[in-house]
Amino acid sequence: MNKNESISFAIKATKLKRKTQQCKVFSIKVDKSHLNKTTILHLERLFLEAKWFYNYIISQPDIFKINYKIQEVPIKVKYTYYLRSLNCISAQMKQEIINKTKNNISSLSKKKKNGYKIGKLKFKSEIFSIPLIQYNTTYKIVDKNHIHIQKIKQNLKVSGLSQIPQNSEIANANLIHKNGDYFIQITTFQSKSEFIPNNSSIGIDFGISSQLTLSNGINIKYEIPISDKIKCLSRKLSKQKQYSKNWYKTKTKLNKEYQHLTNIKQDIKNKIVSYLKNNFQTICFQDESLNFWKSKFGSKIQSTSLGGIIASLKQRVHTPIEIDRFYPSTKTCYVCKNKQQLSLNQRIYICKNCNSIINRDYNSALNIEFEGLKMLNVPMVYREFTPEEIEPLLLKLNNIHYVKASLINESGSFNIINI
Repeated sequence: MNKNESISFAIKATKLKRKTQQCKVFSIKVDKSHLNKTTILHLERLFLEAKWFYNYIISQPDIFKINYKIQEVPIKVKYTYYLRSLNCISAQMKQEIINKTKNNISSLSKKKKNGYKIGKLKFKSEIFSIPLIQYNTTYKIVDKNHIHIQKIKQNLKVSGLSQIPQNSEIANANLIHKNGDYFIQITTFQSKSEFIPNNSSIGIDFGISSQLTLSNGINIKYEIPISDKIKCLSRKLSKQKQYSKNWYKTKTKLNKEYQHLTNIKQDIKNKIVSYLKNNFQTICFQDESLNFWKSKFGSKIQSTSLGGIIASLKQRVHTPIEIDRFYPSTKTCYVCKNKQQLSLNQRIYICKNCNSIINRDYNSALNIEFEGLKMLNVPMVYREFTPEEIEPLLLKLNNIHYVKASLINESGSFNIINI
């Protein structure tokens, strides 16, 4: 076996191995309080050189012939070009920046061939991510609290390495500069955990007052409003001179606060989706028109992450079933299938045909589950869940910060009542 055959064999073996593993990315924060001045200047210069090198790449007529070992690049300052040396960025980092740019151009070319209107790669005023492609070369985990990055003499003190499982296979990483802080996003591969299907199904109705209503009678509410600190910083920023030093400082603080809110909503989204994925095999939900909701309800939608929940359900759930958005789940009586109009302020569905009374959102969730299982040719049999079945599920949901879960009848509504 020659060298080329052995390389191709190793690549095939790696691909087969990856199929039996799952990929997870862990974000590790660099502790800036333990960085010396030389390291801080090196990191700032590193991202500056990455911007110079990227802009140099896309300015060339043929990027497929660029040499990644180049040590100087021309930089335009107003109307004059100056040569800038690349001392902090390594050859491996430059090589991966070239590869990513090539992939972006190839993707744009494929879209153009498929009839899409595309633009071109633009020059960047700032780079926020630098690839660390090779473990033990471009970066290395020294111990449980330190990471070494190529060309940086000081080992970076970090927090969050303990979240990486011991049996994980560590792959590439990215050095991220975000809102004045530095993060290292490490990609790992782990053996897939076997999913044991429990043959249970659930229907979900998304709403404004109650974010999620489940067909087992559970009502989930949460809201992350904009904080007073964000409002104060926004007013302060509007009064400062644009692009001044104080303006940039305030803008960085404001971005950090917005990022904090985003992280909270992301955490809630991940925990709710994990709860649904781990407890139900088949999950039925409706394709909601969230853009219309945003135009009508504004901040109430922005304070939640309903769009992220729907997108995650499509990707992560064992058997996701998406119901057409025009299916009248709210107008239809679950008991007799009679259809009638309801205004937004009517929270209780009173059927004019069979006289049944039911919570509006709960009725919609039952209809969504019924329609979803109908698409699978699986009959749905309605049953009341016992307190022994519901209480553990409620406890799990109420353990999520900012989330309040309760039964429909506990929140002042009705279950199905026949008069």
